[in-house]
Amino acid sequence: MTLDSTFSTVDLPSGTLKLWLERPHPPLDTLLDYAVRQNPRRGFLFVSRVLGKHIPISPAVAARTYTGLAAALPPLTAPHFIGLAETATALGEGVYHAWRELNPDQTATFQHTTRYQTRHPLLLRFDEPHSHAPAHLLYDPGPAARAATELVLVDDELSTGTTLENLAREWRSLHPHLRRVVMVSLTDWCSRRSEIEERLGLPVTFVSLTRGGYEFTPAADWQPPQLPAVTGNGADKSALLPASGPRYGQDVELSWPELNLSSTDRVLVLGTGEYQYPAFALAQRTKPEVFSCVFSATTRSPVLEGLAMARKFSFGDNVGDGIPNYLYNVDPDIYTRILVTYEGHCLPDPALMVLLGDKAQKAQAVCLSPLEAR
Repeated sequence: MTLDSTFSTVDLPSGTLKLWLERPHPPLDTLLDYAVRQNPRRGFLFVSRVLGKHIPISPAVAARTYTGLAAALPPLTAPHFIGLAETATALGEGVYHAWRELNPDQTATFQHTTRYQTRHPLLLRFDEPHSHAPAHLLYDPGPAARAATELVLVDDELSTGTTLENLAREWRSLHPHLRRVVMVSLTDWCSRRSEIEERLGLPVTFVSLTRGGYEFTPAADWQPPQLPAVTGNGADKSALLPASGPRYGQDVELSWPELNLSSTDRVLVLGTGEYQYPAFALAQRTKPEVFSCVFSATTRSPVLEGLAMARKFSFGDNVGDGIPNYLYNVDPDIYTRILVTYEGHCLPDPALMVLLGDKAQKAQAVCLSPLEAR
């Protein structure tokens, strides 16, 4: 890879990725690494160093990310935040909570999209065209959220902007009182900002840690391995997933069991799939009590081992879909405790627990009660 403050070229087995920056702060190599998707639609992956999804990070790094993005938002009044599943569920909820801390006298609501069918009333569907699993579901978040005139959409990256545009268009078709959209991402590569605003017919503000553009030239001889099953079985997951929570636009109060940690412990907290923000919150609570603590999460996203994905574990999903799930960049030998968090009855696959070894334990929070929308 060649790199200067505004331009870089990344040579991948799948092709060549050229990047240029309009706003190079913070330095790009502090935000990103690169890998190859096992996906014929897009042969590269931006791997965030500040997200806590594919690379374990300190909760302090994530908290700074959430606060930095929240502080950059324009003035808002009672906005509704939506985080994109599965990669940006924690990012969206983190930005939402950080914004509320910065604006304690303001009200706001949050929910994240999901891949899972439940009996909760469905509000809308939309697509993420380049994804391995394109369909998103958005459940009815209730009257307070639906009354919002400002919509804050959060994803880990903005490439073409089509996914968030699709969501905004579907939301506005049901909520014609919407007056403003804010699109938030860690990195913004979108060249269609003016077009998106024109197509939506609303003011659209773009907020990110850095902004630029990219061009990917596929290698002529690159043939990605066959894409595994990624879309699930579409079955009703109501018996497995909790009946309340951010998937449905509800804040919930969580209580964790006694974990009996030592001040010398080196701890990894793992989220599972869409259940990521609680892993961050547990890591943040745990960090002062132990020698070190980082967090990360499992994913259904198939990425080839190598480059930024130095290590890859494969195992079954924990929501009854019968599809492969993955954990990247985790070496169990460097931790003394691994806490695997999960929601509802979505027990981690025993194969994952075997891969992590005898230092791993399941850690389930108890949902004390949904909190009123604030």
